[in-house]
Amino acid sequence: MHPQVRHARFNLIVCGATTLMTVGAYGVLLGFVGPHRARGAFGFLGFLGLLGLSPLFYHKKPGEAGVVLDERDKQIRDRSQVIAWRATWLYWILACLGPWLWVALRSGLAALEAARIPLEWLPLAIWPAFIVFTAAWSISILVNYRRGALTADE
Repeated sequence: MHPQVRHARFNLIVCGATTLMTVGAYGVLLGFVGPHRARGAFGFLGFLGLLGLSPLFYHKKPGEAGVVLDERDKQIRDRSQVIAWRATWLYWILACLGPWLWVALRSGLAALEAARIPLEWLPLAIWPAFIVFTAAWSISILVNYRRGALTADE
């Protein structure tokens, strides 16, 4: 299996498990201790630190011939990064315009002047953007390698 494919699968497993643990713990804690203390569930986001192990996928074994990444692999990586950035920008557009539209449509444009978003939510908005970028990059890598395998078999 190609190192980028292993890397992408590892990223999806870590991001998926971290998201499930965080959302699940928040949902459970929300019912027991309320919204203020349920924020402790965001401590599970620390498991995203496991993504720092990804360079281990790109080491060659001793005595192994060849290169780790060739030009095609770099093109797939670059194309996947463009797709991931597009998905991240789409997330930011929805994260910024979504609440604005919700308030504007429910309460009218006059209510937008009084609407305030707590500053503690801003750092929490960065974590989903990071997860969206990593997941979009990983899915794009897997799709591009799968597409390449299909065209190579034909």
